[in-house]
Amino acid sequence: MSVDNILAMAKTLVQSGDLEGAEAALSARTRVQPVASEVVLLLAEVLLKLKQPEQAVALLQRHTALRDCVDWLREYSIGERMNATAIQLLESLPKSGSIEDLIDQAALMQIKGDARAAAFLCRKVLAMQPNNAFALNHLGRALFNAGAAEDARQAFDAAVREAPSYFQAWHNLGHVRRAKGDFKGAEAAYQKAVGLAPYYQSAWLNLALLRMGSGDNGSAVTHLEKLLEFNPAHAEAWLNLGICRQIQREFEPARKAFEQALQLTPEEPRLWRHMAGLHRELLNNAEAITCFRKALALTPNDSDLWAELISTLELQSDLDGAETAIAEGLKTLPFDINILFESAKIERRRGKAEDAYATLKSIPLQKLHPRLHQAYHFELATAADRNGHYDEAMAEFGKGNAMASTSIRARQTDKGALARQITAVSQWLEQGAPTAEFESAEDTGADLCFLIGFPRSGTTLLDVMLDGHSNVLTLEEKPTIERVAFRLDRLPGHYPFAMETLGADQRRELRALYREQIADVRLPEHAVVIDKMPIRTVHAAFMHRLFPEAKFLFTERHPCDVVLSNYMQNYALNEAMIQFARLDTAVSTYDAVMQLWQKTLQKLPGLPVHSLQYEALIEAPEQTLRGVCDFLGIAWQSGIDQHRDALGKRGAISTNSYHQVSEPIYQRSKFRWVNYHTYLQPYMKILKQHIDRMGY
Repeated sequence: MSVDNILAMAKTLVQSGDLEGAEAALSARTRVQPVASEVVLLLAEVLLKLKQPEQAVALLQRHTALRDCVDWLREYSIGERMNATAIQLLESLPKSGSIEDLIDQAALMQIKGDARAAAFLCRKVLAMQPNNAFALNHLGRALFNAGAAEDARQAFDAAVREAPSYFQAWHNLGHVRRAKGDFKGAEAAYQKAVGLAPYYQSAWLNLALLRMGSGDNGSAVTHLEKLLEFNPAHAEAWLNLGICRQIQREFEPARKAFEQALQLTPEEPRLWRHMAGLHRELLNNAEAITCFRKALALTPNDSDLWAELISTLELQSDLDGAETAIAEGLKTLPFDINILFESAKIERRRGKAEDAYATLKSIPLQKLHPRLHQAYHFELATAADRNGHYDEAMAEFGKGNAMASTSIRARQTDKGALARQITAVSQWLEQGAPTAEFESAEDTGADLCFLIGFPRSGTTLLDVMLDGHSNVLTLEEKPTIERVAFRLDRLPGHYPFAMETLGADQRRELRALYREQIADVRLPEHAVVIDKMPIRTVHAAFMHRLFPEAKFLFTERHPCDVVLSNYMQNYALNEAMIQFARLDTAVSTYDAVMQLWQKTLQKLPGLPVHSLQYEALIEAPEQTLRGVCDFLGIAWQSGIDQHRDALGKRGAISTNSYHQVSEPIYQRSKFRWVNYHTYLQPYMKILKQHIDRMGY
């Protein structure tokens, strides 16, 4: 059968989806001499579509006597960053001084880092053949790497005009458009590349990275999964998939993605670092430290890695371990700024406020890793506050919050979500929070207690103290009830209004969803489950209607101290915490939540609640805790007011109060707001109603 007939038949088979048939026909023809380059090239593309890139490369390597096969292999291997393959090919070719030879040498020079020589050779070709697409593409690569982005763009534009199916040139055009800030144009170029060559791994990866950079992690996941469907051994794709999943708070899929990447490239320090970051976010600090150590074993001179290790040790209050790591890091990197910054945090934790302040003031911010700039402002502000420099502290808190407000995470956060929840619950309460009549055998939650209030109102300290009671299981800010509310929101009527139409079976399913989240950690001796989430005050009415016999512990603190303390936290932003990056929205959010709480108490008079004040807890812990135990129906156990003993058994604290509850009970946080009264003065009219109601 002639070459033309074979090609026509193979193309028909490809179009019909019979890739295996096309492969068989083309493979048979390659065994007949002479071999036509068109047959080899089509077979290579078929093999790529069959997810056999290694076989495609081997096929092309067997036919480098054919010039078209050399060109295709050169472009493919360079485009897929297979530099070793490209170098081996280009160095093996005879030197003839031909146009093709000049293009080969330009590509080789570019790989070896000599962009100037590569550009010279390409221009030499273009002087003879102004429309040579290969020369235009490689000239663009050389110019781009030399920093001449606009000239590079023009070269790539010319290349795709001359050869519209040149997918590597489209891919390169995407790079230069992205570098110039033309993100829509970059996406269009990448999409063109994968449209022409759906097996082009580098283009899928860069398309995903572009979407990640714009905050569209859902699309990025789709692109990465397409890449991994083609090549399950693509470690870079697994790494970025893990990053996307972690940003989306899909922690188990993130862990699996990082593990896949580590199986493929266990000597890649970035993978250990990201796995460490995931463990740290999940409060698996021991595992995080192990991963940081493995990353440092591979890159011991990575200053930022040392800083993250030290920070993680400090986070779990292992100050001795942190100081040891500081000494190790400074031995490797003497006078390192990032390590010095972490040492200031340890000084502050050790009670050496003046030393911490002096250390921080000695650090030139521009030399600190950009990742630490936001934390630096918050840390310096805290040190200034401890040393009585209140105006400086407020200025630094402002800088830190300004950075938080403009971060990628802030841009991806729905700032209006909390307000919409408050409005919905308020409207439901106005209707009487209607719920279908319960049956006698339903789970009413008599063993449950929800610890609520407002962030920074003392819930963490109370939680840690109660955790020392042998008959109590405490859940520290786990999204237990939130998952139940999310399930309800998917039902007709949505959250919380759907409660009115739920039958007993549906309520049973919602309660089972809650119960299964605590089953693995609850022991037989745990008579009471205390589920703590201060901002969950917003959902108190829903929780009461779902578990009508569940109790509520409500902590109060001077409203000015609560608002100020939230403004002073370097929070990981979410729909609630983003409100605290500005003082005015912190006040309005506090007011809205407290108003909703008062409406909840008014509309649901049977809600079993015990209120206590943070100031009383730190002044008279035993007396205050005895009242809590009486309310919960559990016997007093001596020692639960020794919260540091309970903390030692628990380990890490997930909230921003972790360093405070690990210290002896202190008085400095009480009425701290007086030092900042001028900054709070514009909001006192709003706050005074709550101050008066609480009796401050």
